[in-house]
Amino acid sequence: MFDSLPVEVTRVGGNELVTALEDVDRLRAKTETLTVRLVIEALGRSLPGDVGLSAHEWVALCCPWLSPAQINDMVTVACGVGDPLHAGIREQVLGAGLPVRRAASVFRALGRVKPFLETTQVPETGVSSYQQTISSLLAVAATPQYNDRDLKRVTDHLASVVLPEKDHETRRRAAHTLRGVNESSLGGGSLVRFVVTCDVDGAAVFRAVLASPLAAPCADGSGPDPRTPGQRRYDALLTVIRRGVAGGDSTPTTAKATVVVTIAYDPLTRRLAGTGSTVLGEVLSPETVRRIACDADLVPMVLGTDREILDQGRTKRLVTPGQRRVLEQRDKGCSFPGCTIPAPWTDAHHVVHWSRDGLSDLGNYALLCGRHHTLVHDKDLMATVHATGVTWHV
Repeated sequence: MFDSLPVEVTRVGGNELVTALEDVDRLRAKTETLTVRLVIEALGRSLPGDVGLSAHEWVALCCPWLSPAQINDMVTVACGVGDPLHAGIREQVLGAGLPVRRAASVFRALGRVKPFLETTQVPETGVSSYQQTISSLLAVAATPQYNDRDLKRVTDHLASVVLPEKDHETRRRAAHTLRGVNESSLGGGSLVRFVVTCDVDGAAVFRAVLASPLAAPCADGSGPDPRTPGQRRYDALLTVIRRGVAGGDSTPTTAKATVVVTIAYDPLTRRLAGTGSTVLGEVLSPETVRRIACDADLVPMVLGTDREILDQGRTKRLVTPGQRRVLEQRDKGCSFPGCTIPAPWTDAHHVVHWSRDGLSDLGNYALLCGRHHTLVHDKDLMATVHATGVTWHV
């Protein structure tokens, strides 16, 4: 196929170039399938162990053209297809050309939910819940019309349905401990790079800023906005930070972020139930939904048993500027015992959560700094609100 192309490809017609690229892609897919077949056989024969190497080290040595991420995917698939329960995935990888990276995503998703699924067949259907899950994942992973983002949304939704609430909260707490900002120098000190690691809460706030009108193209009299998307987002973030620092003595009057969350409703308890998901497909634990509901424009899309929208919430529950002034006079600052954070840098927290039918009135508000706000949610602490302050039950 390539022999028909002249050496000087600049003289090749457009249709011939497209055809050649399609041939290259087919060749790449065949090469990948052959590579994973060989790796499966090698691991089955314990060749890496015979030379004192791990599977990852052996593949890296024999396949130096693979990146570390590709090696990880290759080993994940080669190890996973050995399980008889994964015969369907093996068939798709070796026969139908399921890309290795997508097969690896399926195996990682299965690793998260397998402890909570049955692997024995159900008499009525002849298949197990684990097999049904595999079929659902393969229906997306093996279909070219679905991209990697679609596959991620399906796997995240699957986890939100299968995993118990405790597991979601454990993952959220683990992610929260990894939050941070790190600084490094570039260009001999002429540039500085800040790397921000966010949990779900922080990411919601960042995305609200980066997707706001502040980051949109803004044409002036001289023509279109010359800034790149990255530069526009930088300017938007810097604008928000400067406003916050400059207004440190003033009362915040706007919400921190706008987050649309889809979450189920339990008619028996008349409470929100299960996990939530954002319009971007991110899975939120119930505790994260409750925490974000304190100080963000949370718009809950509450679903019934048939996933019809029962209610599209509004954001009038947020503290008003008048209420903020009264709270600042009453609490003086963060109301948590021993904290000295001043009032302008605090959040108005619903003592009885809004998601638990807590009222948006002064008798149910307490000012908390960001750190203690998180602590109160993590430990589900309660307080008694007096006319002159707040007593936390710690």
